[in-house]
Amino acid sequence: MNKKKNILLRPPVKTKYAYEKLRCCKNCHNYTALGEEKCTVCGKSALLPVQDLARRAAKRSLRSDLLLILLLTLISIVFSPTFQFIAISAASGIALMILFLVVRRKALESRISIELSKMFVRDRDRIAAGLVRNLEIAAAQDNEARSYELMREVAVIIRNDHIRKLQILLLQSLVLRKDMDLELEPLLLEHFDPELASYIGELAKIKRELIKDRTFQYVIKYEQQISAMEHGDDILAGVAGAAVRMKRYVQAYAGFLARHARKLPKDRFLRLFRIVTENPGLNWGALQAETARIYEEKYQWDADFQQIKPRSNIHDV
Repeated sequence: MNKKKNILLRPPVKTKYAYEKLRCCKNCHNYTALGEEKCTVCGKSALLPVQDLARRAAKRSLRSDLLLILLLTLISIVFSPTFQFIAISAASGIALMILFLVVRRKALESRISIELSKMFVRDRDRIAAGLVRNLEIAAAQDNEARSYELMREVAVIIRNDHIRKLQILLLQSLVLRKDMDLELEPLLLEHFDPELASYIGELAKIKRELIKDRTFQYVIKYEQQISAMEHGDDILAGVAGAAVRMKRYVQAYAGFLARHARKLPKDRFLRLFRIVTENPGLNWGALQAETARIYEEKYQWDADFQQIKPRSNIHDV
């Protein structure tokens, strides 16, 4: 087995919308989701964010609308039969242009959205080709962390199991630390994958706050396959330990916790015991009996457990 590498992962650049990661080369019209300074196709420094290109197109479109208003005004003036009609046409045209300029700012944002939609439809194949090229560039990196960082940028726009699997493999080649900007739910696959299960197990140790509903559901769905893995029971116990951080999770996944409560470390079982004991009115199913059994066998004389008494409610922490 290859030794994991202790390499720093840089945090991703956050954007409000996924398309904000996308840039287009003004010279060759190649699209990219990576942060390179020069276009990887033509080599020129001509990359612009797609929203900037859409803004330029929207401004051109609005200028065309303004010119059209001016042209129609001039035509109506030229063909007006009397001076009165000329004055009316000129006044109407001026009023329309003033109104247009007043609403131009609001109209600009709507037109930008329209231009973006047109761009994505028109250049769909170019965008796909550019993102495939991005993946090839990411896979060709000698540095696993850099490969993951590049692939993470592409995955913001393209979401499929192939890219998720590549990301998981790259992450599993690194020493993971709590201070890293890691993610989990965006990497969940549609099928069982032992590398993903191992990754979940590692996060249960260093960043259990990343384990949420979709991960619990994935683990429960493939519980038997995970249990059959080497150290699989430890992974399941780690996920169970992550569940006890919130009463809501304990309620939702009580059956899963009942099956793995015995392997919880003391601090996690203490948290579980407190939630179950202080909420006797809730339906815990088999978990209540299993928790009581473990307490009697292992912790009934432990001073940390003696202060816990039944009550009506407990606040999640």
